[in-house]
Amino acid sequence: MHKLGQLKITDNFGARRVLTLDKPSFTIGRNPESDLNLLDLSVSRQHAKIVCEAGCYFLVDLESKSGSYVNDKRIERVQLQHLDRVQFGREGDMQIQFVEVTPVAEPRHSSPTLDLQVSGSFDSGSSSSANEELQKLARFLEVNQAFRSSFSPDDVLRLIVDSAIEMSAAERGFLLLKNEAGELEIKVARDRARNTLRGDRAAISQSAVERAMKTNRSVVLNDDTGFDSKSGGSAARLDLRSIVCLPLQRFKMREQMGVTSLLRPEVIGLLYVDSRMVTGALSKTALTLLESLCFEVSKCLESVRLMGEEKEKQKLEQELAMAHEVQSMLLPIIFRHFDQFDVAARSIPCRYVGGDFYDVITLEGGSVAFVLGDVSGKGISAALLAAVAQGGIQTQLRTGSSLADAVTNLNRVVEEKSAANRFITFFCGVLDNQGNFSFVNAGHNPPILARSDGRIELLSTKSLVLGAFDIAQYQALTTKVDAGDAIVMFTDGVTEATNGSNEMFGDERLEKLVQRSVSASAEQIRDTIFEHVLEFTRGLPQGDDITLLAVKVKEGQLN
Repeated sequence: MHKLGQLKITDNFGARRVLTLDKPSFTIGRNPESDLNLLDLSVSRQHAKIVCEAGCYFLVDLESKSGSYVNDKRIERVQLQHLDRVQFGREGDMQIQFVEVTPVAEPRHSSPTLDLQVSGSFDSGSSSSANEELQKLARFLEVNQAFRSSFSPDDVLRLIVDSAIEMSAAERGFLLLKNEAGELEIKVARDRARNTLRGDRAAISQSAVERAMKTNRSVVLNDDTGFDSKSGGSAARLDLRSIVCLPLQRFKMREQMGVTSLLRPEVIGLLYVDSRMVTGALSKTALTLLESLCFEVSKCLESVRLMGEEKEKQKLEQELAMAHEVQSMLLPIIFRHFDQFDVAARSIPCRYVGGDFYDVITLEGGSVAFVLGDVSGKGISAALLAAVAQGGIQTQLRTGSSLADAVTNLNRVVEEKSAANRFITFFCGVLDNQGNFSFVNAGHNPPILARSDGRIELLSTKSLVLGAFDIAQYQALTTKVDAGDAIVMFTDGVTEATNGSNEMFGDERLEKLVQRSVSASAEQIRDTIFEHVLEFTRGLPQGDDITLLAVKVKEGQLN
């Protein structure tokens, strides 16, 4: 009869345990599925294995980064000898020794049992030895350290259940979490051999679960005092003799009038272990460690939730940044050279993308159309409707429609494509070579026509906003512009910009500013207005998109 191999493990607390090498291949690593699960970050997920061949035991390193060592020598494959010292990675705080023992005829130990007693009752003189208590404490600290390591969330949850089984000497362990509908689902189901349980093997006591959820307190039950009557039919059917069911809680905070208060904890799941055997009382240390483990589980799950939210936020920010780039490409920044006038424009969305839009469209015969619009609302939906309107008016004008017909047709498109609560304030003006400026104002802030002699005119046709009624008809008006005149089109983000005193920039202030700047170029007019608006708000958060389009008729260039 060949000798049986064992690993004697002593942790940094002095707690000792013995693992029997009773499998043809005994795995070691950071993977929770490993037979010897080591949590140090220097240990690889699949670090090494011990194989039994012809009665001899060989340690095989699985190309780990930090290596496997026997008697302080790094190895790839070596036969283990009695009393060899074994080390994996930089696991310096743990002492592992290989020993060979002669197997006895009787089984070395009986079926795994769960160390429990009736809810709330503990024996201070627990039969658990000091070494067993140290093992439980050491395992808890190992798991606690794993929360800071590079484990995946699924690995951590499996590790938690395995550790709960080990600390309670249970046969099975489960982690149940609430789904989006608020119903409990089994996320992890394991047995003492670290096998995943499925189907009928994953059945649990529903009454114990319901009791823990209802009371939001730990439930500890066994067969000694009316267990069947307390746990109902499911426990009897499963032949369970011991159950521990502990709630996982999320603590919510509320801030009101500068005071942060703690709300009633919310139960988000359960940690559940059970067994068909009873050997004695669950020590107070074991239950305390299990409850502490549940607290760490709750923190871990909250961290995973927050990390998921952060990833979604980053993904959304990337998509919004891309949308901002696309929208910026739709809004011209550099304009072609025009003989009769200068053009300058700028738009600052209050979010990544906005509902303001503008365009300068060259038409046949030398005419040029100037477009400015403001979609109600903000964000992606407003930006999409702005793109529809910008493309729609360009198509209408370049296919030969008159200005009035183009806006009328655009209104029908907007009404059809937009939601009931969406509309667009819109201005479009067409300037020809003779200085005739035809325009339609669909509910937009009247652009300012500043004459070179100091007079101010407001360009309005008192028409409905786009998208309100599909039967709306739009008529164009025409005025004459002369050399030295300036036209400033803007959205309400300019005039409604607010300072610290809750005072708006206002139409009057803007009109006077344009009047004083009429002799400047279009670019200078644009920059002057933006400087004054930003100075007026003095760095306060922008409440709306700010867009401006300025046109300055050159001296002596109109026919």
